[in-house]
Amino acid sequence: MPQPEWERYKIADKYAELTTVRHIVHLPVARRIIEDGRIKSGLVFDKSRLNKSRISVTWLSANNWSLGSLYGTVEFQFDWEKLVKHKKIYWVEAMPNYHPPAFRFLMAFEDIASPLVTKYDPEKDDGPLRRVDGKWRWHPDFCSEFMVADDFPLSDISGLDFVRHHQNYCRTKPDCFEKIADPSPQTTSGKLLSYVLAHGVHALDKHMQPDGSGRNRLLDMASAWLSIGFNQVEYAGSVASNEDCDSVMKGALALFAVDKMDDGKRLLKLIAGSAQSVSALTRLIRIHFGSPTWDFGL
Repeated sequence: MPQPEWERYKIADKYAELTTVRHIVHLPVARRIIEDGRIKSGLVFDKSRLNKSRISVTWLSANNWSLGSLYGTVEFQFDWEKLVKHKKIYWVEAMPNYHPPAFRFLMAFEDIASPLVTKYDPEKDDGPLRRVDGKWRWHPDFCSEFMVADDFPLSDISGLDFVRHHQNYCRTKPDCFEKIADPSPQTTSGKLLSYVLAHGVHALDKHMQPDGSGRNRLLDMASAWLSIGFNQVEYAGSVASNEDCDSVMKGALALFAVDKMDDGKRLLKLIAGSAQSVSALTRLIRIHFGSPTWDFGL
């Protein structure tokens, strides 16, 4: 009987606990996810053996990328225990030509009767995914790819973060802008906050909500990036009332959100001065998050 493919990637002495998996995307995709209110599954289009199937999946991974992500800069996180509960696990394939090599599992609520996948028992089968004494483990020397046959509403997300893109490789776009531009997590967080404030969407509020002392790591990082950009504007306009400043600010944020930084700064020049500009952003953040005493904490 031939050795199962997964045994080439089995856990020996080295393993990592599996508690969180991630769906990492480029910023334009993140905006679409927020607009849709969910991460939508899609057909498999790469060299996978599932690329001729009709299975729609959402891609997740346990990896943290020290040299930058291969998939984007916005990280949606999921609790593994909740994710895997009541789902059946199937081995799909290994991708040995990837750098690092990847292993792929499919997870679904339903039984899948297909010669393209093999039922996998993490408590018995000796592969790169194991459940030992109630704890989940995975092999961190490889790229873990979990294909989940389901959509994910944003309410299922357990965490949000921002990461750097790998400067040499992108798994989704050969001509990737983020790979070339190498935006910092501060930059990406600022642009996503711009989108959230300009469009009044609240799906991610719980991950950026100020705590009792008025602080939140992601909100502080994003708002600090915006304030630095505002300091580079040469204000020369006549807009001074709170209402009008807030309207101009929303328009500028909408431009920042889609990478039109210069256009956004030109619009901000309509405001009378830096103080009015910063006050407008402060008001928008306070109103959006229902935090009437929030400030930049500088």
